[in-house]
Amino acid sequence: MNRRIGIAAIAALFCCGVASAQSEQIVYIDGVKYTAYTVAKGDTLYSLSKRYGVTIDQLEGANPVLAEGLKAGQMIKIPHPAQPTKKQKQPKRSKKQFKSHVVRKGDTFYSIARLYEISVTTLMEDNAGIDPSHLAVGQTLYIRRSEIGETTENEAREQIEEQKQIMNNVVTTEEYSYHVVHRGEDAENIASRFGTTVDKLLALNGFEAPDKVREGLIIKVPKPKSVTAENSEQQIPADTTEQSKVEVKPATFSTLAHGQRANVALMLPMSVDGKVSQNYLDFYQGFLLGADHLRMNGYQIHIDLFNTAHNHDKVAQIIESNTLENTHLIVGPVYEDTLIPVANYAEQRSIPVVSPLANLTQANGTNIFQMSPRLETKYDKVSNLFNGSRRVVFISSDTTDSAFEAEVKQILGDREYITHKYIYEHPSVIEKREKARQNGENVPPSPSDLSPLLDSEEPSLFIITAATEVETDRILAALASASISLKARSINASSYIVFGNNKWNRYRNIDKSLFFANNVVMLSTYHIDRSNPIIQTFSAQYVKAFDMLPSLYAYRGYDAAQVFIRSLYDKIDKALEGSRFQPLQTPYTFVKDNQTNIRTNEEWVRVNYNSNFTITAE
Repeated sequence: MNRRIGIAAIAALFCCGVASAQSEQIVYIDGVKYTAYTVAKGDTLYSLSKRYGVTIDQLEGANPVLAEGLKAGQMIKIPHPAQPTKKQKQPKRSKKQFKSHVVRKGDTFYSIARLYEISVTTLMEDNAGIDPSHLAVGQTLYIRRSEIGETTENEAREQIEEQKQIMNNVVTTEEYSYHVVHRGEDAENIASRFGTTVDKLLALNGFEAPDKVREGLIIKVPKPKSVTAENSEQQIPADTTEQSKVEVKPATFSTLAHGQRANVALMLPMSVDGKVSQNYLDFYQGFLLGADHLRMNGYQIHIDLFNTAHNHDKVAQIIESNTLENTHLIVGPVYEDTLIPVANYAEQRSIPVVSPLANLTQANGTNIFQMSPRLETKYDKVSNLFNGSRRVVFISSDTTDSAFEAEVKQILGDREYITHKYIYEHPSVIEKREKARQNGENVPPSPSDLSPLLDSEEPSLFIITAATEVETDRILAALASASISLKARSINASSYIVFGNNKWNRYRNIDKSLFFANNVVMLSTYHIDRSNPIIQTFSAQYVKAFDMLPSLYAYRGYDAAQVFIRSLYDKIDKALEGSRFQPLQTPYTFVKDNQTNIRTNEEWVRVNYNSNFTITAE
């Protein structure tokens, strides 16, 4: 059987779905509008040029990487035609559906999204002709009324970060990359962080004044230059001149003797703008409990808590006060932009610094430890799903999570896969179709019916690329319904697994029982099974100590104390490299990254939602 197509019924179904399963998003680079597109299997420069109305020369000019050929899974940028064949008309905006916002001085896409608590992605979709990095005073933006109040600050930040990552994926220059301006950052401290001047930073972004650098903007920053024999004061022996980078001297940490007190600095954004952060309070309390358990075993520990408030000035004040001088371990700051100056200070004094939550992308240093698992090992524990033993089917919808789709296609490489677009139909319409078919009418099956995808002898792996909670929930429900329907008719349905997007864990209204019904396998940076006896014991102790149930932040805080305070006495002298730790359920193995010198956890957790309503973790 042809694995790409499966059976004849599926082939017919897919004919209408392949072309619509595109993975694309609009981005603006240097004020020019592009479509960021993830290359699909079967794409050619010719087919893309015809589809988007550009020439092959324009495609190659925008993407120097195409000199090496077009590869499935890679992200490229496609310029918009300078003179479209048909004049694009802006859709009419109903006052019932949209309200207008006139851009004022100081507004950014992010600040407007936060003002209305609306998704940044939705705001961009509804104002597609406006460059979000260069708003002009007096411009009118349209705000979708049904989405007002639906997006939290954290979700908006994640959307901006994803947009930044897409822009970095399609920019191949060695001169600059993109950075999101965080709260508390300004032109001066960003320029200092990236080794440039304010004037050069402003010129790089086409800004005439420093006050243009505002929270939520995606700006260009210089990429750090590699240290070479020509630009370093350090002399490289003659027989090593073939190496382009100077070898970095590893940090040497002092090992504490048992009975010696460990001085620990905990740097957390406990409150921002006067509001206490429950997540970081939970982390702090978990850390305290972890330290108390160590004290019961004879360790002497002193903890200083610093509220960084995600504020560069506060972090600078802490550093300048020299209160960290006699510290043996620093945990935090949580955000990378405030962690970097602390790590630089600590590196000069051989103090280990722990990044407890962030996935670091711009920091470097031999004294940094990252608890979040590194992206390079993300798919190691699910390699058996992508080894060719299963038919791979991508199910898309009206929206696409481009980053997730690109990641999975990167794993697949040249292996075959099928695409299908799911089209939602209301249950009442489906019911009418079924009644008509039962009455003998020649009515086509509902486009919501996914039974043809399961009518196969091959085991299947489904990849759902929908970008919204509602669409994901509908597709999972449609798969489960199709499986039940086929079994009720004594038809052997394909055994299948759904490889889940870990973003689904953040969805608040999705029906989690569908995870079990569809044998969802998901990768997670952290996993806790509250039915586990170890977790139950910890939870009881936490409730007794703090009169509240622990969150995932509390568990992570406990792990941080257990791994790193203990290691000050045992293994910090070996930089924890290669050692495996598992304080509760989540394991940690730290391996040095050869480019950044950061020691990063390489342990992802594979979570299996089994059809018997049990969860197993690997």
